[in-house]
Amino acid sequence: MWRWLLLVAAAGLVVLAALAPLGAIEAANMPPRWCLACGGLWLTDGISNVVLFAPFGLALAMLGVRWWAVLVLSAGFSLGVEWLQSIGFPPSRSAAWADVVANGFGGLVGVWVLALRGWLFPSSWRVAVRLAWGWAAGVVTVFALTSAALGPRSGNLDAPWEESAAESRSDRATRTTYGVSPLPFTPGHGWFGGLADSLVVNGFSTTHRGTGPLIAVVSREPAMVAMRVVLRGREDGGALVPIGYLHAFGDSSAVAFVGEEDLAARLVVTRRAWDWGLAMPSLPVDGVFAGRSVSDPRPVVLEAWSAPDTLRLSATSAAFTGSRAMALTPVIGWALIQTVFSIGGDFELLAHICWLAALMMPIGWWGTQAMARSGRALGIAMLWLWVGAAAMPRVFGVAPIGARDWVIMMALLAAGAAAGRYAATKRALRHEAE
Repeated sequence: MWRWLLLVAAAGLVVLAALAPLGAIEAANMPPRWCLACGGLWLTDGISNVVLFAPFGLALAMLGVRWWAVLVLSAGFSLGVEWLQSIGFPPSRSAAWADVVANGFGGLVGVWVLALRGWLFPSSWRVAVRLAWGWAAGVVTVFALTSAALGPRSGNLDAPWEESAAESRSDRATRTTYGVSPLPFTPGHGWFGGLADSLVVNGFSTTHRGTGPLIAVVSREPAMVAMRVVLRGREDGGALVPIGYLHAFGDSSAVAFVGEEDLAARLVVTRRAWDWGLAMPSLPVDGVFAGRSVSDPRPVVLEAWSAPDTLRLSATSAAFTGSRAMALTPVIGWALIQTVFSIGGDFELLAHICWLAALMMPIGWWGTQAMARSGRALGIAMLWLWVGAAAMPRVFGVAPIGARDWVIMMALLAAGAAAGRYAATKRALRHEAE
């Protein structure tokens, strides 16, 4: 009976995620209907869909459904959901073949999880040690991929410059230059209805004193961006609208921009993650535009800093002063592979802890299955984690893992070890009783 309840719950989760009137897509960002390569976050969307359908596939497999039937049922269920989206239910959602493929694969992942259930209790201490060490190596790999994704696309560290008559033509070609962008608007975003007075980005300045965003272009992407925007009024709407925007020549997507989203200011950056089809965490400062009218003449100053290891955003006006900073560390990979939980959201800490639990607890679980050799297995796994995590800032330029996250990680690893030891002991006693 409980297996059927699990199937109903998994199907209900799919319906809620796919058909609830949440997560509407702006018209400018709507991908083509029934696409296979859909928008910039194709990999994030794919991962989210795989995870969404894995419980559905697991429930079917637990009911004895064969793998090929799970694939057919998952893809068919997904196709029905996508068809409803294609006819406008719910509104502002996009139907895509890419989702059908990812959801079908997600069902197979559920079958695979059930097939590997025997690994919970390895047949020997050697297998347990290999599983613990292998998982630890996989965690270090995840840290490395996260750190690489957070890095600038070009890795160019050049600073802004002023042309000098003494420089050769080849010298000028290697420099980073800034100018006013020829773009009339920011692709995929709305038009800022307030008054944008000025933009200064990495020493280059431009003025506007009208509605719409201030857009600057750079010859090639810099690794660090310092941006200052002065504006008046506000946007009359809740969607994210850029105010100060920087893009690279030949690429209209933003290197970095600051904008308004409802009553908050937000810093948005793109890095390698964007090129890989992954999401990139953005940084909000809440309440910046609270109590302001569309035509409020009082200026607001937004100052942003984007570096490989840090994002910072501050806002100053006659009625508000506030700032926020975020360290880009190897352990925020959860923010790259989904768009449900965001930095600064109500469930940020919960999502972060769940991510670290998925990384750390299996090491402890399998490490204790090595019984008398558990100390050696866990000790070497922890050494790999420490060395790997310590190497990321040096190799990729990201921020080191903070003390709070280390405490959480070790606590979760210990929790996994305690759970593994308890389960192994109970299993041994049961076998002895039989």
